[in-house]
Amino acid sequence: MLFHMKVNFILDLERSLIGSGVYSSATRLADKLIEYGINTDVNGKNHPYDIYHFQTSLPQSLWKAKILKRRKRKYQIVMTGHTTIEDFRDSFIFSNRIDFALIPYLTKFYSYADYLIAVSDYNRDILLRYGYNPSRIQVISNGIDLSINRKDPGLRIKTRDHLGISDEQLLVITVGLCIYRKAPDIFAEVAISSPEHQFFWIGKYLALGTIAHSSFLREKFRAARKTNNLRFTGYVTRLTLEALWNAADVFLYVSREENQGIALLESIAYGKVPVVRDHPVFNWLTSDVNCLKGKTVEDFSKQIHRLASDQGLMKNLQLHGEVILKSHDINASVKKLANLYTEIV
Repeated sequence: MLFHMKVNFILDLERSLIGSGVYSSATRLADKLIEYGINTDVNGKNHPYDIYHFQTSLPQSLWKAKILKRRKRKYQIVMTGHTTIEDFRDSFIFSNRIDFALIPYLTKFYSYADYLIAVSDYNRDILLRYGYNPSRIQVISNGIDLSINRKDPGLRIKTRDHLGISDEQLLVITVGLCIYRKAPDIFAEVAISSPEHQFFWIGKYLALGTIAHSSFLREKFRAARKTNNLRFTGYVTRLTLEALWNAADVFLYVSREENQGIALLESIAYGKVPVVRDHPVFNWLTSDVNCLKGKTVEDFSKQIHRLASDQGLMKNLQLHGEVILKSHDINASVKKLANLYTEIV
């Protein structure tokens, strides 16, 4: 039955989303579903489909879902519920002024789904608070491909040499949009407090006039420019990102709010030690077992200094991180999705 099933991933504003976690996760899953034997399109036109799987919750997505729901149909509507009020807040200009309107909006949008996918237990808990039927929600991680060997010792040496980073220095990186919710201000303060190490923020740098708390961030960026150990790279190609991931030692994830954090999974696959915010979305990680956690600039700085002075701790956290990552293998996610599609069609 899988080989005759047709699935359409609806990813509105596809071009604008290139470089985002939503785009990367959706296209990666679509490719893997095809390998698994399911005919999967992204924004396909080869109607009809058996499954319409919404990856975005934009106004045009709402309009499409409404039309699909009204029709006499044999197909099913599935939605990935990674858009939440909590995740929207503190992102773009006016997001905090209109977040109250998202409650009825998202409630309406998700009501058109026959089945809802949560990308984490934390994401599921939020969706349940919106009043969605718990029997119609399943947690399926976006996952990453663990069959790929991401570690390249030769590339690490070459990249660090190119960047002028010595063996004694830690390279601390993060990956994400440079917006307030992702906490670039906290990342910068940690860098300023640790001048002996190098810090790279990798991700799109958006015009300050388009993001929330722009005046606050402008002042923080001015202070950050005065330090020699912090770089904001902007958007980089996949090849450059792979080089930087190999060159790095620590993945510092201080984001104020996430529903999963696919970049965190990627970093562990590259063998990086995660230092993360003590937040419920990261409850699948245990501090001092497979990560280090903190809440303040002082906490994060302390954890980085611990890693710099204790290679044994570094290696132990790397080992245990790779073990727990197995629960986020994209092949397991694809099987769960395929089983769900089969059950509901």
